[in-house]
Amino acid sequence: MEEKSWADLPDHIIVSVLSYLRLPQRSHVSLVCKSWHEAFCSPFLWHSFRFTFTASEDFKYQRCLDKLGQYFRRVEVCCDQAEDKNRQNACRAIEALAKLKKRRVEHISIRFIGENPLFYAGKEFIRSLKTLFGPVPEGTEAILGLKSVDLRKLSIAFEDDLFHCLVENNFKILEELNIQNASLVCKVTSGCILKLVQKCRKLICLATHYGSITEDILLAFTEDERSALQNLSILCRREEKYGLDISSKTWTVLKNKLPGLKVNLAFDSSCPMFKVNAILKPEIPVSDLRLEVQARLVCQVYFAAEHYSGTLETLSLSTTNSPELENALIHLVTACTYLRQLYVFQCYISQNAKTEILKRRPELKRYLLKTRETDTFFP
Repeated sequence: MEEKSWADLPDHIIVSVLSYLRLPQRSHVSLVCKSWHEAFCSPFLWHSFRFTFTASEDFKYQRCLDKLGQYFRRVEVCCDQAEDKNRQNACRAIEALAKLKKRRVEHISIRFIGENPLFYAGKEFIRSLKTLFGPVPEGTEAILGLKSVDLRKLSIAFEDDLFHCLVENNFKILEELNIQNASLVCKVTSGCILKLVQKCRKLICLATHYGSITEDILLAFTEDERSALQNLSILCRREEKYGLDISSKTWTVLKNKLPGLKVNLAFDSSCPMFKVNAILKPEIPVSDLRLEVQARLVCQVYFAAEHYSGTLETLSLSTTNSPELENALIHLVTACTYLRQLYVFQCYISQNAKTEILKRRPELKRYLLKTRETDTFFP
């Protein structure tokens, strides 16, 4: 029987293996043989790339950027922002992406994975992102442009200027934008979001805060000659108690114009309950509902069961236990035929209630249902 070697593996298998390795490991294994080195140089291997800055060390990606950066399409920048050196390196990487001689970056995600320094504003990240979002620098050929921008894990206060820059230079192709971050305040005005929606005619996914959404913005999505909005994610927090609520009439117009729209509604622990009840409307096509307000939610669960039975796929609760809550959950899983994920935090339910929930909705793919005997998470 002929002996096989690592060099005999098909090229696409080698590329797949290398894709799971970080840059230093990829470099080492590329020395195994000629075929592995050829796979290392394959453009397909570098379509997705992650920068990681956690060790407060010198910037180590310049050679990779110079040689292979032209192939990057989906890029993630992960940074432990507690250390100044990590922040400097992350900003350097963002600016280097903007200045590649041949730029094909279509998807960019910036993630903080540590704790913010005290009173940290993140101005250097705003400047670097403006470089990436702005006009193409001299000496750079933008073969592809930004289709997707994910800043949800970048916990700094965004301002209108940043997204004006994004819109002016990427409005023809931008499809997805997520600015639903954990910053204590959101400085992005509804006027900025309205301009973005009006100019970005291919936008199909938007995630932002409730304070940045108005009826005019939702109605702009119903205009002709634009791509149909597929997903709208809205986070409601403390500051939303001062804003105006979106009317049932506007939600009805939006739902009728966009029958395939899925809405994610999230309420964090700072959002007062009276505002939760005011924002929830029967006409919203809610597919993902997060009620993490740490309050009694029996009425809200029954409300979701009655009005979102044909759309709800995921429900997350942070609440207190009671027999009424257990009955409400059983009623909800019975009514919501598309429900596939259920998470109940901060409280226990009885074993009988858990058994009944799983019996009524065996299609649940993921759930968190804690009993006093066991803490169950599936899978």
